[in-house]
This record gives sequence, C-alpha cells and structure tokens, in this order.
Amino acid sequence: MRQIYLLLLIVLLGSTGLIAKNVPVTGKWLFTKVEMGEKTEDVYSDVNFREDGYAEMGGTVFGTWKYDKKKKLFTIESEMIKEFSGERKVEKLNAEELILKGPKVKMFFIKLDEEKIKAENENSGLEGIWKTGNIDGVVYSIVFTLPNKFISSESSDGSNSKSKGEWIYNGTDKTIIITTSGRKFRGQNKIVAINKTELKLENKEETFSFTKFEKPDIKIERLTFSEDDFYDENGDYKYSEDIEKLPWEDYYSILESLSKVKQLVYNFNVLNTNIDAFETKTLTANIAVDSDDETVTFDNIFKGIDRTSISDDEEMPVIKSDSNNPIFPFEDNSFRVAGEEEITTPAGTFNCTVVEATGDFDEKIKLWMINDKPGIVAKAIKDTPGDFGHFFVFELVKIIY
Repeated sequence: MRQIYLLLLIVLLGSTGLIAKNVPVTGKWLFTKVEMGEKTEDVYSDVNFREDGYAEMGGTVFGTWKYDKKKKLFTIESEMIKEFSGERKVEKLNAEELILKGPKVKMFFIKLDEEKIKAENENSGLEGIWKTGNIDGVVYSIVFTLPNKFISSESSDGSNSKSKGEWIYNGTDKTIIITTSGRKFRGQNKIVAINKTELKLENKEETFSFTKFEKPDIKIERLTFSEDDFYDENGDYKYSEDIEKLPWEDYYSILESLSKVKQLVYNFNVLNTNIDAFETKTLTANIAVDSDDETVTFDNIFKGIDRTSISDDEEMPVIKSDSNNPIFPFEDNSFRVAGEEEITTPAGTFNCTVVEATGDFDEKIKLWMINDKPGIVAKAIKDTPGDFGHFFVFELVKIIY
C-alpha cells in the first residue's frame, strides 16, 4: 500500500471518466488509513471525488470513480495506478464517514467540511512560522497559513528540503491533522502545549518543541543583472572608468578611517526559500591596520562566518589589503557604479555609493559603500540563483572603535 500511496502523490492526469452527480460520495474526504489483514497503515491525504466523475488526491487527478447505490459498490478506474483500481463494497457511508472494503484491503475516509475547517483554523492561534532548535543536526520549520495551507522545512548543513500540504485543527481534541508529502508531521499531531510564542507537538510518539518565528523586516531584492551586462557586443568591458566614481579611491583614506575601528558587527540574513523568510545571525569582523606596512587585515565575514562560528582547526578567511589590492570588491571581478542612495541600517543612516558586481559561479553582488567612512560597507547582497543557490543580506549593526 505504501507504493500505491507514493505513486498517488506524483500521478499525472488520468483518463476520461464516468459521470457521478448528486450522490452522497461526491466531495472532499480525508483518506485516513488502510487495513490489510492485521496490519494498519496511516495515509492522511485528501481525496476529492468530483461531480464530473474524476478522482483526485492532493489536487492531482489520478483516475475516475462511480458509485452503484443499489448494489452499494464503489469502483475506481486508473490506467496509471492499477493497484488502486477495482470494485469495493461500501461498508459504511454517511455525512461524516466512508468505509470501502475490498478482497484484501479496507479503506477509511472522513468527510471534510471546509467551512468548519476554516473557522477552526482561524481560532487555533497556529497561524505563522514555528521553528525548532537544532535536533541531531536538523532544524525543523513549519508554516501554518490561513485558511489551511501547510509547509514544513528541514535544514541541515546548508541543505534544505520542503514539503507542502494542508492542516486541520480540532479545538475539542487539541489536535492538528496534517496532510503532506513529507513523513515528518504527517497525520495526527497532539498539541501538548501552546501559547503566543511556544508550541509543543507530539507526532508518532516523538515530541517537538517550537518557538514562534517573527520574520525580519527585510526586503527581498533579487539581483537581475548578469555578467554579460558588463561587456559590449565585442566583449570589451564597459565600466573601466567607474573606478573613478568609487568613494574609496584613495587608499590612504581607507587606512586612516579603519585605523580607528576595532570591529564591525553585521546581521547576516539568509533567505530560506522553503518558508519565504529570512533567518538571522550576528557576525563580527575584526579590523587590524598596520601603519608601518600600510596594510589592512579584515575578517571576511561576507563568507557567512566569523571567529565564533568556526571550529578550532579552521582558519578564518581574511581580506588583506594594500595600495595595490584595495578593499573592493570582495572578489576581483567585474563591477559598475549604479548610483548613490541614502539607506538606514541598525547602525544608522548613511549616504552610500551603490555598486553592482559579479562573483564566482554566477553570484551577483550589490554593495552600499559608505561615502564618508572609507572601507566600511553599510549593506551587501549576495545572490546566486537556482536550486543550489542562495540569497544573503548583510546589514551593518555596529561600528566598534
């Protein structure tokens, strides 16, 4: 039955079907479980027996159905999933429950009242994003949106997985039924505790403690330029003269500015595209100026790490700058000046020169270079598209002198 269920989740449009109008089976049901002899397997997926005779699961048509009321026989036809096809006796059918019994399996359904589900969900207090701490190297995030959409996300060592479904809250039993393609949280979840900031769920004898996650107020500004934009049709670089527009062209002004600075503190905001929200941590960069050698050493926290987040056997990446290798940009790649802009970060309001640049592996970079604080970036975006890409936003929080 497990194979049948997995196939149902990915099945495409089925063939044309028989018309089945004005019968009590019509409508949306929750397919809860299957009994196979002495074995019971939970399913928890929505099934819609449509009036036009099509049957769909999770919004995807997988076949057709018909119900012979006189003989109390229910038939499903599916060319793509032959194991689900067949004729079964309707053992029980009322406004709340449907049980189909075949030669080898018994299938259980509960009728879904969408208006009742909407009202219950609205009063549940569950709407929003909830996150666990680190559980054996994995952070779980779950999202409840109204009226009934559900997303779960698992983050581990830079990799993310996502599953979608629906949720049904029962205020009387203090439970949540979740229908999702992922196995984690699927089925009936017992609410052990809930308040405005904390949620504890029990699922399959496993308990999860969540904290309400408040989205940082950060604009998602995906970068749309490409490296081709920096070159003309002959392949010649178009922005050679833009170096004269940079506010830090004089290297000795950078030395003087940064000689007064010990550390720069940034918020590192990582877009979790699974839940469409940023996750934030603080990074601190150490600054060291050697006046004799006329060099600057700058912890490259723009790699997404700082000295507190690496192990003892790792080496902190640094930017070492001299008059022949100024602090711009983070990598030696193409750039252009896009204009000037006043922006506000947690560290204050700054007049900045805005620079667009390209990085490795199709990465796009946008910098806000503070005009009167040479060497200090107020904000940076690093954006790489694709399934294995990223979207990072760095915002200056504090300048420590």
